[in-house]
Amino acid sequence: MKPIKDYKEVESLKSLKMEKGLLYETIVTTLNPDGEGNAAPIGVICKSPREIILYLYEGSHTLSNILATGNFTVNITDDPILFTEATLGDLEDDYFTPYSDYLILKGASSFFTATTKKVKSIKKRDRYGESELFIITAAVKRIWKGKSFKEPLNRSIYAIIESLINYTRINRAENKEDIINRILEMKRVVDKVGGPREKMAMKRIIDSVKIKLDQQSDVLQH
Repeated sequence: MKPIKDYKEVESLKSLKMEKGLLYETIVTTLNPDGEGNAAPIGVICKSPREIILYLYEGSHTLSNILATGNFTVNITDDPILFTEATLGDLEDDYFTPYSDYLILKGASSFFTATTKKVKSIKKRDRYGESELFIITAAVKRIWKGKSFKEPLNRSIYAIIESLINYTRINRAENKEDIINRILEMKRVVDKVGGPREKMAMKRIIDSVKIKLDQQSDVLQH
């Protein structure tokens, strides 16, 4: 593959600030066998500096394209419009740049190509019902870091910040149960996509909430 303007090739996902075990919010681009492009927001787990895991539910274009070709591109961006447009509908061709057997999302701060190594499917039941989940393990092929590099998004830090904001509102909140439920929902996000430090921070928040509520209860009783 020839060099790409405004990007430099790097050797490891560590160069993109991706840590083992964390899930990052990305936009995955794929080609179907007819050469038509598709983009979708997909969470990508960093398994190692050169290996990733995707969890894809049946019925998506991303899944069918990966199963058909084995190739895909993981695009790193923090552009809210790109995430929104890729979720609400099919992106037009001018959003993409073809690159060998892959498709790059224009405006990505960095990207890397990947090829499927292993596919496993399981039946999964959650609060939304039962469906077939495909676990895709893929080898990272080539990694390109842009001049305008921005770290990949991990929802856990935003969940922690939101929890802290809610924590500061407990004293003046009339409906404390609502505040607690919001924090517990954020804890669910951290448990799912966060690393050890994020989970430690969330535990501190939960423990502090319990202490604050106990103190307020003691005041009311006296």
